[in-house]
Parts: sequence; structure tokens; C-alpha cells
Amino acid sequence: MKGKFNFKLGALCAILSAMLLLPALGQAKEKGEAHYKAQNDQMIKELKLAPEKEKAILAVEDKYARERQAIMAGVQKAHDDLQAALAAAKPDEAKLKTLVGALIASQDKMFTSFKNQRDEELALMTPAEQAKYLMVQGQWREKMIEKHNQKAAGEKK
Repeated sequence: MKGKFNFKLGALCAILSAMLLLPALGQAKEKGEAHYKAQNDQMIKELKLAPEKEKAILAVEDKYARERQAIMAGVQKAHDDLQAALAAAKPDEAKLKTLVGALIASQDKMFTSFKNQRDEELALMTPAEQAKYLMVQGQWREKMIEKHNQKAAGEKK
């Protein structure tokens, strides 16, 4: 049970980290994606994997990055639709229920995308490499959360 919670918490942190690295709703989107890719490439290099493994892992990363671009478009559309429905003087409950379901389905696709990427990457590694990968990823995620918290604290002032 605790393992499931830790996995879900880790997946949530990974998604939030990715969302934090991608600028908000189209602002400097390419710059954010380039920054995220550079950070992830650096994380992979820290593992000091064999060149063929590194290349294979980077190919998996690219595959899922493209997939997540489409997913993010769906998340954005679902979010916009829900926001528009809530803006009505008297929101239609049935419509809200449908839109909430669409947003949740889009978020679930995002979770699944990160999980599938992690699973494919880990399948390419030895157990020792997997352990290093998960440790480096955890450290990277902590840095991103800390950076976000510092930024949020600065904005509150």
C-alpha cells in the first residue's frame, strides 16, 4: 500500500515538475520544452550509461515528449471548456460532469505517459543503473519543487 502511494506521489511530482518546466499556456513554449529536454538530457548523462543505452533512452524520451505535446493540447482544451462552462451564470450540472470527466481522462493520459516512459527506460537498464536513475530523478524532482517553492514565495511578497 505504501509503495503504491509512493509511486503515485512520485508520478504526481514528475508531472508537476514537467508542467512547471513548460511555461504557462503557450508562453515561450519552445524555450520551456528546450529547457526541459536539456535538463533531462543532463540527468541521463549523469548516469554515465553506455552510448548505445543512452541513445536508446533519449529515443524513448523523444517519443514520449511528442506524445505529451498532444496530451497537453487535450488537457488545455478540457481546462478551457470547463472554465467556460463554469463562467455561465447557472452552470449546467450534466455538462460540468462531462467536462470534469474529460479533464480527468486527459490528466490520466498524462500520468500514463510518464509511467510508460519510465517503464520503457528502466527496461533498458541493469538493476544498478535503474537504482541510479531513480535516485538522480528524485534529486532532480526535489530541485524543481524547491525552485518552484522559492519562486512562489517570491511572488507572494
